[in-house]
Formats: sequence, structure tokens, C-alpha cells
Amino acid sequence: ALNLANQEMANLGMRVLALAYKPVAKAPVSRETAETELIFLGLVGIADPARAEVKAAIKIAETAGIRSIMITGDNELTANSIATKIGLIKSGEEILTGGQLDGFTDDQLREKLTRVRIFARTVPEHKLRIVKLLQKSGAIVAVTGDGVNDALALKQADVGVAMGKTGTDVAKEAADIILLDDKFASI
Repeated sequence: ALNLANQEMANLGMRVLALAYKPVAKAPVSRETAETELIFLGLVGIADPARAEVKAAIKIAETAGIRSIMITGDNELTANSIATKIGLIKSGEEILTGGQLDGFTDDQLREKLTRVRIFARTVPEHKLRIVKLLQKSGAIVAVTGDGVNDALALKQADVGVAMGKTGTDVAKEAADIILLDDKFASI
């Protein structure tokens, strides 16, 4: 039932957190000890909907020959829901997780890049690897980001674009361009 509730919330495009607690008399010795015998409290869904202008901007970019790819740390269900709402993913295109990426050689992954539109549950090293492989395939790559976790990919990209309002200083320093309005459509 919990997995089903998690999937339902993620399918609505929410980031889902599970909350639990453990009564203790003294601080646990290790993380492993702290994370045993927890009492489940519930699930919390956090909605971070895409801005209204994103769907049209993706369509305009596509018309101009620009292929947009989502690389996120989010759950693949959440990423797929958001990508569907903004018109990013189409029939026949794939979603890969960071764990799946780790199982591919660079040559295998480079071959898959033409069919993958969403990379979910990624870490900064995955983002960097994807950018490098796209570049090796002859693509000119622009990366947008706002966090410390985006810095490697922003720096590697042919054009790094950081968010000016919500972006961290690390992201802004790694980028070539800083968006003052944080709108994908401005790109």
C-alpha cells in the first residue's frame, strides 16, 4: 500500500518523502543503528510544477532543431509525469536511471542517447558523463541548472546557463550565462 501511494504521488509529478521516527534514550552510535526500528509517520508530496511557458518553449526549441533532455535527481515516475505535462517525452523515447547508466559502457550509452529523453535519479557525475558523450557525438550542448549538483555539467557544457534568482553561487560561477528571470523560455 505504501509503494502504491508513493507511485500515485510520483505519477502526479510530486517529489515524495517518507517520514519516520524512533524514540531513543541516547544518540545512536551509527547511521545503521539510527535507521533501524523506525516508526512510519506518512508520506509527504511536494509539488513543484513546471511553469506555464515551458511547454511552448520546448516546442519552439524543437522546431528550431534543438533537442531538450531532462537530467534530474528526481524519481523516474515524477520526472516522466512532468515531462509528459510539458510535452518533452514522446512515444518510443526512453527513461534511464542513474543506476542503469552505471551498467552501460560509454559506447553503449552513446548509442542510447538518441532515444533517451529523461535521465532520472542521477548524480553530478552522471550529468557530466551525459554531457561529455553528447559532445563526443558531435552535439553542441547547453546545460541549465541552479544547484551545486549542476556545476560540473554547467562547466563542461558548450554553454552553461545558471538560474539567477534561485541559482547557487557555485552554479552561477560555473555557468557562461545567468538568466535573470529563471525562465526556460528566455533561453
